[in-house]
Amino acid sequence: MRLLILGGTRFLGRHLAQQALDTGHAVTLLHRGRSNATLFPRAEHRIADRDGDLAALQGGTWDVAIDTSGYFPRQLRAMAAALAGRVGRYHFVSSISAYAGFAGPGTEEQAPLAQLADPTVEDITGDTYGGLKALCEAAAMQGFADRCLVSRPGLIVGPHDPTGRFSWWVQRFQRAAPGDEVLVPGPADGPVQFIDARDLAAWHLRQAETGGTGVFNLTGPAIALTLNGLIDTLRTVLSPRSRPVWVDEAFLLAQGVAPWSDLPVWLPREQAALHQVSIARALAAGLSIRPLAQTIADTAAWLQGAPLLAGDGVKRPAVGLSPEREAALLAARPR
Repeated sequence: MRLLILGGTRFLGRHLAQQALDTGHAVTLLHRGRSNATLFPRAEHRIADRDGDLAALQGGTWDVAIDTSGYFPRQLRAMAAALAGRVGRYHFVSSISAYAGFAGPGTEEQAPLAQLADPTVEDITGDTYGGLKALCEAAAMQGFADRCLVSRPGLIVGPHDPTGRFSWWVQRFQRAAPGDEVLVPGPADGPVQFIDARDLAAWHLRQAETGGTGVFNLTGPAIALTLNGLIDTLRTVLSPRSRPVWVDEAFLLAQGVAPWSDLPVWLPREQAALHQVSIARALAAGLSIRPLAQTIADTAAWLQGAPLLAGDGVKRPAVGLSPEREAALLAARPR
């Protein structure tokens, strides 16, 4: 199979390219040549900025294009024009942030999508990101019609993750010595969802091979996971003798601790439905999710050898509590 991967040298694209090459597919990568440009010598590399001249895409045909790097609808419209008549099917990687909201558990693919008051906006913020992804989906579907597949992943985790979110928890338990207290946010039974980038990549490749189209939520695990389950597995894999200390969410919020950024992955109970999206459709279409312990161990192994620039040319964002802030919160917590 001939695959075109748009953005194939960082994180998800990197895993897609590696798995596709390992499977024996012919792979073309369209990227800017700025991050990991020397990866995958067996692939064809076409260097272009999708915000500029797409002349590098002239010539060639592909069975499937997988787009991991579309953020603005004009980018999808330009890609549809550039690839007209030369690609069989088009996969667009969107986000569960494309939904208008999460009123309760079990959000399915037909739920209402976010809308922007100004659909021409191109400032990516917490308020615009989801609406922009929804507009990108619409542009992809308009450009490729019934030949289009849209995936809506939740938090993507695993080796080569440039966001530092899930990785922060791995690093926190890596550095926890026996007996060390580790602050963890309540409630312990709060749901959490995320997907290993390698599992997301494998699912897209399976759909490419089998001709899948339509819209799918892509997160995990298959069986509901709680924050307690995540913390317990982190502790078991990385620091069995550390001491998780559960701190009430009301106290943390009152102290100005920001969910998702100061304590990554964690969301307060009133926002928990974002971590309860239905993935029944993706599971029925062959989604396979590796054990959480494997994702943790592999992420830890990658972090041990990862340079300061995370192996992808992008400095890791500052996420997570500093040791000093964590210690202060532990000392001040209600007893």
